[in-house]
Formats: sequence, C-alpha cells, structure tokens
Amino acid sequence: ILQRKSIWGDTADPLQDLFNVNETSPQARNSSPSNSKMMSGSVIGCDILDIGSRKHKPNQNEHTITPHPIRFGEPGAFDLPNVPNPALFCRNNFASVCGGGDENQAIKFAKGTTTLAFKFNEGIIVSVDSRSTMGNYIASQTVKKVIEINPFLLGTMAGGAADCSFWERNLGMQCRLFELRNKKRISVASASKLLANTMNSYRGYGLSMGTMITGWDETGPQLYYVDNDGTRLKGNIFAVGSGSTYAYGVLDTFYRKDLTVEEAIDLGKRAIYHATHRDAMSGGTNNLYHVTREGWTKIHALDVNDMHYEFLEEKANAMAS
Repeated sequence: ILQRKSIWGDTADPLQDLFNVNETSPQARNSSPSNSKMMSGSVIGCDILDIGSRKHKPNQNEHTITPHPIRFGEPGAFDLPNVPNPALFCRNNFASVCGGGDENQAIKFAKGTTTLAFKFNEGIIVSVDSRSTMGNYIASQTVKKVIEINPFLLGTMAGGAADCSFWERNLGMQCRLFELRNKKRISVASASKLLANTMNSYRGYGLSMGTMITGWDETGPQLYYVDNDGTRLKGNIFAVGSGSTYAYGVLDTFYRKDLTVEEAIDLGKRAIYHATHRDAMSGGTNNLYHVTREGWTKIHALDVNDMHYEFLEEKANAMAS
C-alpha cells in the first residue's frame, strides 16, 4: 500500500531527510502551493530520487514538515511506502539484488536467464535463451534478450527485464547522440563505459542488471561485461544469469580461439541448450547472433525442445558406434 506524499503540508514527521522547508513564521506553513514553490529554501534532500541515502541536518531556523496523508493528482507529489520510516524501508529492501544478498529483504527479485558471448578469430558469437520467469511462474517464452543498439553493437539482458530494457535503450540513445556530435561510430569500449557510468550513478537504488556489450569497431571485435554495481570487465568469454554455470562448463570444455564459424555457432547453441536443460529459469528459444566486421547477423532462433531431441539422437548414435 502506498501513501501519497507531497511537498505541501503542515505536520511534523520522522522523514527529516526527505522534506525540509525553510520557514520564518507559523503562517508560512499554511501558505498556498504557489507561494511554497517560490520559497527559496525549499528542498527535498539533495535529489528527488535520493530516498534517504544521506541525512539532512536542519538548522534552528528550519522546520521539517510533511503533507496531509493523501493528495492524489497534486503537482509535486509522489508515492512513498506507507510505513513509519520510508527511507529506512527502501534502504533495507532495495539495497541488494545480487546473489543471496536479498534473502532478508521483504522484496526479492525473482529472476533467471542464460546469456553468453565469446570472441574467436572470425568475430563474436552472442547466444541467449528467451524465458522470463517470476519465481516458479514462467511469464513468457519469447523475450528478446539481445538488444540491437546499432548495426555494429549488441547488448544482452540478464536480471530485471525492465531495468535492462530501459537502460540499454537509453544507451542506444547516447550512442546515437555521440555519432551525431562526432560524425563517427562510437567504440565498444566507449559504449560500455557510458553504461557503466550510468549504473554507477544509480548504485544502491535497487537496479538489477547484468549485461554484455559487444560489437566490432576500429580496434576489432570487443566484448565487455557491465552490471548494476557499475562493474565493467573486458574479456573473451562471458556467461551471465542463473544458467551461466552450466553454460561455462560447456564453453570451458570446447572453446578455442581458432574455431570455424560453424563450430562457434554450434558451441553457442550447445551451451545454451545444456543451460536450459538443467536450469528451470532458462528456456524458450535460442537466439544466436554472429558479429563480424560488416556488423551483426542473426543466425537462428531455435526452440530448445527441438534442440533436445536433436542432441538426444546425436548422443544415441555416438553411443551405438
């Protein structure tokens, strides 16, 4: 249940770090919204998105006020958790979204996926599944987890679907603005750095995102991993998601730099299949892309159930021989 809060009001409240208005007389507290807007001391922390990450220290000429409980549709109003201390609630329940860090939180991200990418002599292979889950519930089998940022740049989604989709599309906008300003295509390193900077700005706000940014630029094929903590890593092989441990097992066994294109496609396909077979949160279809000097190409979108019977027959034939 959410309680509507606004910057206009007249009663004291524990949210001292959110709503602080400089006043010089009791009459100022009952002034109209239009008058309140013009008050030079009007502040909401240091940032309207800053839900209690820093404490504001009021001086003796400052009074902390909060609004009437519900003022729907009023300009300057926004929703807060209907608890005694919304700032503490947000810090405790949105602080961690990775690994087991959310085990004591009231709000948990129910996420799961398998995405992978690797570099080889002929370019880069990006291979993902398409299942979206909410705990044990399969929400969708047709999620597009590869975001086509531009004809030479791809991003993958793992974590919160909304976070990944929004911020990678935002990255696409930043990359296009770079091209318009500088009259040249942005490098993969620069694109990944833009995303890492954005994530670093929102650290601690409860975002859930583990993505790979990959493409071909003037330096050749490049592959970077970026997550919601602002971590940015460069590498040759990455697998992200709940099924990544199974995918890594296949990749570590069969990966070589001198793979042919056909072998690389088969490796990306098999790694996703084995992950979907063992990980309940992964499944649907396998979408696979090949990135070369000329840009990316989508190779296939195969149902993992069909892949299962294909590899089962292959295994039976191998055992028979």
